[in-house]
Amino acid sequence: MDLTLWATFTLTMFLFAITPGPAVLLVVSQAMSRGFRAGMGAALGVQTGNGVYFGISAAGLGAALAASPLVFDGIRYVGAAYLVYLGIRTILSARKGLALDQRPKPPLWRGAFAQGVVKQLANPKSILTFGSLLPQFISPGHDTALQFAVYGLTCVVVEVPVLAVYAWLGVAGGRVSSSTRAIVWRERLSGAALVSIGAVLATVRGRA
Repeated sequence: MDLTLWATFTLTMFLFAITPGPAVLLVVSQAMSRGFRAGMGAALGVQTGNGVYFGISAAGLGAALAASPLVFDGIRYVGAAYLVYLGIRTILSARKGLALDQRPKPPLWRGAFAQGVVKQLANPKSILTFGSLLPQFISPGHDTALQFAVYGLTCVVVEVPVLAVYAWLGVAGGRVSSSTRAIVWRERLSGAALVSIGAVLATVRGRA
């Protein structure tokens, strides 16, 4: 494959990754309230959602999904509503966060990971991004499947370390606010972040 195109794609993904958005907000809020493990769980969930949309785009279905407002809106509103529900529940049960450190750590595939998957799948605008971006970096004279595989792996390799840094920053912020009152407000802010993410996703225009 064309190394110049690959380098350009890598830089583009890095710039996307470091730009704060719903995924970064989710990772930071989870790390701040639950710890680094939860932040990385959310990050891996986001990557799983990206992988689904990347695969659909690579299979040539991106245009079909983008052309169906009903499918687009259905995915968006269901996912957004779920995130708002989780956020409200977190806010209402904020004081229960005081006992989180005494609870056994949940498996990685539960909680934060699930929220990361839902958040990303609730944002079908991602498929428009991949669907419009990927063709710009495909070299017709080379193995198309191999190029898609390399670009997909590149997304993960670039984004996971960046999200890990954001998770670490979230943990650092959580340690600063470790008093009883701060923990309650930390839970409330985490819940508010989920509500905000859901609200943003619910207002994303399908034809952006």
